[in-house]
Amino acid sequence: MPLLRRDSMGPSYHVLTFEAPDAIDASPGHFVMVRGATWGDAPLLPRPMSLLEGGLRPSILVKVVGEGTRRLAHASTGEPFDLLLPLGRPFAACPDDRTPVLVAGGVGVAPLLFLSRQLTAAGKRPIVLYGGRTAHDLPLDDELAEVADVRIFTEDGSRGRAGRVTVGLEEALGLLERRAKVYTCGPDRMMAAVAAIAASLDVPCEASLETPMGCGFGVCLGCPVERTQGGYLYACVDGPCVDARSVVWEKQQ
Repeated sequence: MPLLRRDSMGPSYHVLTFEAPDAIDASPGHFVMVRGATWGDAPLLPRPMSLLEGGLRPSILVKVVGEGTRRLAHASTGEPFDLLLPLGRPFAACPDDRTPVLVAGGVGVAPLLFLSRQLTAAGKRPIVLYGGRTAHDLPLDDELAEVADVRIFTEDGSRGRAGRVTVGLEEALGLLERRAKVYTCGPDRMMAAVAAIAASLDVPCEASLETPMGCGFGVCLGCPVERTQGGYLYACVDGPCVDARSVVWEKQQ
């Protein structure tokens, strides 16, 4: 599948949009295994990426953290890629009697922007709490503001409210009298805190797990996550979107 375009947001964040031969029937929370068709032997394994959009122009958000993401961030228009998609279990629907509250951290915004677009199109505009370390760690914040009521948090106070994104979650759920459903994606520590707050208030919460994996469809068994009820779930086939109460978050951090 050829790369249609690459949109850069500074040196660290990039949106890659591909040109699909047929429309990709994807939902928020689905992911893709992506690898350059011309990469050779290094890096060998494809990279799992949350889908930012499906259809004829599937796209992903990339943050440069290693060799694979560096190669993605320097890809050229027309470059061929091998994409396996859509994979995994997407987010479940928000009940009619609840307000969707989305909690995003950094590149975890990708599936939540996808979800926000879907919810708003259905007449259920969400509240989004979006956090980053600095003002430079909030990719796609403008796009998110078009389809959600966004509240920004930065750890250094350079934009929005100072502090971690979880500082506003209890407040938001209280104002909604707990008639909410929480969706979250981002760093494990952030999602663990979100899951704990939601559980303490008896508010349903789904988390989109971000774990290393080799295949994306349950063969390599490289993405185990310990369950609260014993045993393991595998993020690629049992997730990535799971009931946050089912995860032993202490083992994920």
